[in-house]
This record gives sequence, structure tokens and C-alpha cells, in this order.
Amino acid sequence: QKLVKDCTGTAETECASCGKGEFQDSFSRETHCHQHKYCDHNLGFQVRTEGTLDTDTTCRCKEGQHCTGEACERCLPHSECSPGYGVKQMATEVSDTICEPCRAGFFSNVSSASEKCSQGRMRVLLVLPITMGILLVVFLVFACIKKVAKKPEEKVIHHETKHFPEEIEDSSPVQETLHGCQPVAQEDGKESRISVQERL
Repeated sequence: QKLVKDCTGTAETECASCGKGEFQDSFSRETHCHQHKYCDHNLGFQVRTEGTLDTDTTCRCKEGQHCTGEACERCLPHSECSPGYGVKQMATEVSDTICEPCRAGFFSNVSSASEKCSQGRMRVLLVLPITMGILLVVFLVFACIKKVAKKPEEKVIHHETKHFPEEIEDSSPVQETLHGCQPVAQEDGKESRISVQERL
């Protein structure tokens, strides 16, 4: 409330309630109330709690922003840690992000206001599938080349192993016939044909 008239010997102190958008948070002889604080969105503020007749409005920085000083006259976006740096301490409403270089065995390949440095094994987990994929492609290419090179070789071998008819030797028994006191071979089943004169 605000003071309207001081008390007199015959009348008590007269007060009046604060108007809309005003407040008075203590007993006072002031004749006016205080205006509620305005949370300027253009400066990055938003309302934390609405003001009442006896309390002021409270403001805070928007999500992802922080006050620039103790007076908190304006808000700024949280800083991001560059690649090679990780978050040591995350930003709050009144303080900015604190970054630190990644130690040996750790890494960071992103700009972030929340990510810490990751252990090196995470990089291995990312590289391993890529390596396996490359090896698979190389294996498939090698298999295809080997298959294509093998086909002409099979054709040559098939051509060289072509079957030819075998000669069958006649194993019929041979009989001997004398011809002029000399033996003469005579095939079995054939009659000996010697002239009559030779027989005589």
C-alpha cells in the first residue's frame, strides 16, 4: 500500500492499495508504489515469477543464455567449446561455459556448450565399421577378378582334354604256314592259300 494521508490528532493514517503493475514490499511513508520490473525479451530475459501488490516481478535469462554481470543487465548465449576442447564446467544463469583442452587419449570433434571430451576408444568404434566395409569391398572385387580370370583357363583345359577314338589292336591268334621251307604268318580263320606248284 501507499500513504495517502498522515495521521492527525483526530484521524488515523490513511493508505491506499497499489495499482495494477505496482507493488510496495515494506511499511513506508511513501506516497507512491513501485512499478513492477519489466523483463525485456530483446535483452534475453523472461519472467520467472509475476509480481504482486507486495512483491516485485523477477526475471531470468532465457534457456541457453546467462547474465553478463552481477547486476544482470542483459543476457548472452552460452559459449561453445571448439573442436579439441571439452566442457569443464557448464554454464548457469549467471556464468558462462568454461572450456578445457582435451587430454591425451581424449578428443572432441564438435562445437558444443555441453559435451565433454570423449575417450579415444569412441574414435575406434567409429573407424572399425568403416574399415570392415572397405575390407569387404576389396574382398568382393578380388573374388570377381579371380572368377573372371578363371573362366578362360577352364575353356583351354576342356579343349585340350577332348577325347579321341582309341585304336583297337587285333589280338586274333596268328597261325604259321610254311612257304618254301620258311614260316609265314597266317591269320586265324583264313585259309592258307599256297599255289599247287609250291605244295608239290
